[in-house]
Amino acid sequence: MQAQWQDRRDAAFRGVPFLLNTVRGKTGRRTVPHEYPKSNLGWPEDNGGALNVETIKAMLVGPTAQAQCQQLLDALNVAGPGELVHPYWGIRQVQIGDVNYDFDNNERDICRLSFQIFAVSDRLFPADQRDTQQAVTEQASAANDAQCERFAQVTEALTPEQATSMADHLNGLLDSLDNTVNNLPGLPEQTGEWVNRLGRVKSSVTRGLTYPGQQARDITDLLFRVKDLVTELPLSLSIYDQLAQRWQGEREALNPTRSATTPEQAQQLTALDLMLTAVVTGKANAIANGELTDSQQAEQAATSMTTSLATQAARAVEDGNRDGWRTLRALRISVVEDIKTRARQLPRMRTVSIERPIPSALLAYQITGDAQQRDDIVKRNRLSRPAFVTGNVDVLENSNG
Repeated sequence: MQAQWQDRRDAAFRGVPFLLNTVRGKTGRRTVPHEYPKSNLGWPEDNGGALNVETIKAMLVGPTAQAQCQQLLDALNVAGPGELVHPYWGIRQVQIGDVNYDFDNNERDICRLSFQIFAVSDRLFPADQRDTQQAVTEQASAANDAQCERFAQVTEALTPEQATSMADHLNGLLDSLDNTVNNLPGLPEQTGEWVNRLGRVKSSVTRGLTYPGQQARDITDLLFRVKDLVTELPLSLSIYDQLAQRWQGEREALNPTRSATTPEQAQQLTALDLMLTAVVTGKANAIANGELTDSQQAEQAATSMTTSLATQAARAVEDGNRDGWRTLRALRISVVEDIKTRARQLPRMRTVSIERPIPSALLAYQITGDAQQRDDIVKRNRLSRPAFVTGNVDVLENSNG
C-alpha cells in the first residue's frame, strides 16, 4: 500500500522545506582496468574515490505546491554549494546538478522534483573569490571623488560673491549634520574626535572656498566616518537616513516645480548634491563594513541602496557629471553583488503563528533544532513572558548557504 503523505521524510535545502520521496546514490572507486590483446593478464588501477552523487526525488503537496515549487527552484538555482538538511545523513554542504520538475494535470496540488547533489569537499586549487565588501568601499570612494571634482569645477567658475554664498550654504548643511550627531544617545568619547574634525572643516569653509576640491573631500570624509560613531549597523543606517530625508526635503523645496533654476538655486543644489552623494556612498560603505543579521535585512538594504544610488545617478546625468554617473552606476552594481553574496550565507526570517502557548525554548528547538536560539527569539520579538509564547513570532531559520 502506498505510504501516506504525512509519512514522507522532511528535508530542506537552503532553508526551503520539501518532502523527500526516494534517494538514489552512486559512489565507489574510480578503477581503470588495464587489459592487453592476446593476453590473459591484466590489472585494475585504483585512481581514487569516485565523487559521491545522489539523485533526490522530492514532492511538494498542498494548495501552495506551485509557490513552494518556485521557492525550491530558486534555491536550487543559486550558484555555489548550499546546506541540505537530509533525513538520513544529517546536515551537509552539497552542490546541485541537474534539476527536473513535473506537474501532472491528473494530480491536484502535487509537484514532483528530482535533482542531483554532489558532496562538497575542499578544492585542491581553490578558485579566486572577489572581495565584494572591499569593492564597495573602493567604488564608494571613487563616487565621492567624482562628485568632489564636479563641486570643484563648479565652485572655481563662481564669482567671489557667489563663492561666499556657496560657503554659507555649506555651513548651514554642516550645522544640520552637527545637530543630528549631537542628538545621538550618549556617545561623548566616540564623538569627540569626529566633532573636532567637523569644527575644523566648518572653520575652513567659513574662511572661504580657497581649495574647493580638498574642502569637499574633507566634508565627504566626515560623512564616511559617521558609521564609526555607533556600534550597531541599524543605528548607523538610521543616521544616514535622517540626513538623507532632511537634505532631500531641502532639495525638493528649492525647486518643487522643476522649472529653470536661478544662479542662487543652482549653487544650493550643487552643495546639496555633494552632501547627498556623500550620504548615499557613506551608507553603502557602512553596509559593506557592517554585519547583516538575516536575509530580510539584506533584501531591505539592497532595495534601499538601489533606489538611492539610481536617484543620485540620474541627478548626475542632469548636471552633466558624466564621471559621477559612471561611478555611481558601478557602485550600485557592486552593492547589489555584495549584498547578494552575503545574503546567501544569512539565516532566513520566518514568521510562525502559534495558537497555543508554548515555551520559547521548545519553539526554538522545534523550528531551528537548537534550544539555545531561545534568547534570540525572546530578544527579537521582545517577549515579556518567554514561557508562554503565542501569536505571530519571527524566527531565524538555518542559513541559506
